[in-house]
Amino acid sequence: MGHLYGFGLVVSVVLVQMLVFPSATMAKYYNVVTYDNCKHMDNPAATLSNVKVAGKPNAIELSATLDVTREIDPPVHMQLSVKRCNLQKEGCETYEHISMEDICSKIESNPILHKYMDVFNPPLSCPLKKGRYVAEKSELKLHMLEMFPIENAFWQMEFRFMNKHNQTMQCDFVEIAVTDKE
Repeated sequence: MGHLYGFGLVVSVVLVQMLVFPSATMAKYYNVVTYDNCKHMDNPAATLSNVKVAGKPNAIELSATLDVTREIDPPVHMQLSVKRCNLQKEGCETYEHISMEDICSKIESNPILHKYMDVFNPPLSCPLKKGRYVAEKSELKLHMLEMFPIENAFWQMEFRFMNKHNQTMQCDFVEIAVTDKE
């Protein structure tokens, strides 16, 4: 699964919803406030630029350019840390830590996750080849995010993608405000 930036956004949206949170029934509005690389990351395997994310009811619209500087071979492992805050970004508490081994195999075996890889042109794949990948106003439906037990909250997530030697290849930081309406 090699991307790690654009892929980080896609994975952040999809995996968190599937792994961390039990279901809820009310539709939500997702405002991605921040999506950036972690400040401490040097020499990443991929860099994301021109990121624009617009929230919609049960969806986001993503535009971004992903430049991959070296091929990223599986297995790729992911560590996810999630914090939940109130909407004023106060009272933050650690919500969950998740580690996943070989995320490429999980994506390849799950058609729902696999379709999220196609928001980039060319589509993201495992292994991820060197080159440029572009998403232009790609809509990502977030119905699965309704699995969050989300009262209105502000979520902070850090994704680390590591190679088979546990070296961090990419680190993404995402902040999402979740509300009942726009």
